[in-house]
Amino acid sequence: MNKDIRYVGNYRILDIIGKGGMARVFTAIQVPLDRVVVVKEMGKSLAAEFRKRFKHEALITAALEHPNIVSIYDYFSIGQASYLVMQYVDGVSLADIIESEAPLHPAAAATIASEICLALDHAHKHNVIHRDIKPTNVLISKDGQLKVTDFGVAKDKTARDQTHVGTLIGTPCYMSPEQAMGKKLTSQSDVYSTGIVLYEMVTGKKPFWGECAEEITAKIARGKYRSSLWLAPHHSLRLTRIINRALRKNLNRRYANIEQLMHDLEKFAGSKNLARSRKMLSRLVSRVESKKRATTIIRKNRARRSPRRSKGSIFFLYVLLGLVVAAFIYVLTRIVNLP
Repeated sequence: MNKDIRYVGNYRILDIIGKGGMARVFTAIQVPLDRVVVVKEMGKSLAAEFRKRFKHEALITAALEHPNIVSIYDYFSIGQASYLVMQYVDGVSLADIIESEAPLHPAAAATIASEICLALDHAHKHNVIHRDIKPTNVLISKDGQLKVTDFGVAKDKTARDQTHVGTLIGTPCYMSPEQAMGKKLTSQSDVYSTGIVLYEMVTGKKPFWGECAEEITAKIARGKYRSSLWLAPHHSLRLTRIINRALRKNLNRRYANIEQLMHDLEKFAGSKNLARSRKMLSRLVSRVESKKRATTIIRKNRARRSPRRSKGSIFFLYVLLGLVVAAFIYVLTRIVNLP
């Protein structure tokens, strides 16, 4: 998008907040309603297959009306460019929270995961598999409302699977074994990805990691990972059992559906924690944003001070050099004046 262009349809662009190979994401003002929204732009040069998938995302997400799923407001095209308009969530992503606060307390992690399950349960009951559950796709507002976003690679369970065998869809670190091996996916794949997110919340680490996507997917396919019991500081055996069942490679031993996982998480978290979830999440968001502001201020102050330090250092070197020269001249003069 040209910097001189301020409007796209009825939307006044404010700022770019994301950029990838296929799309760019902006914050904007929806002028007729005077509200802040998120506008996702699909590039003009992309193949028809990706534009079709982009429209597919709009249609799937628009059909999912749930408090824990980001709402879709509009979809339109201008020329060869397509635009998806979504609800703006004023807060942070779960990735920000993990980076700033992890390892999280087991009750807090279970509460967050249970709300992710609420969104996925609604999607699954409407025959939609997300296929890309990860911390960056979970947003939490300042008032503590959790919302799942980015159904760009979601699949309608009732439709014929258009994905070719062997084609990887999703993000490597959060894939299920069947997903990593390019096999047919079910709602249990979302169960597995949620288990990975839960593992990362309580340990601050990913269960599967490598230098490249091939190395990561190979580890996922083997299904071997270090137990969260030894990595999480609170060493919760009950939560470890929930995580292990969600991360079973064998589908018959994994949770059969997201509802079963949600039931165990809610039982573990307890009714009191679930009732206070909005306040707990709101406090988490507030802490993360405070740390971000503090880091920004420190960086700015360092950037401002560094030139002064450089000038001061140069001045000190000049003074030192002058003193050395003066001392040398003084000594030389005394030697010349000796009888």
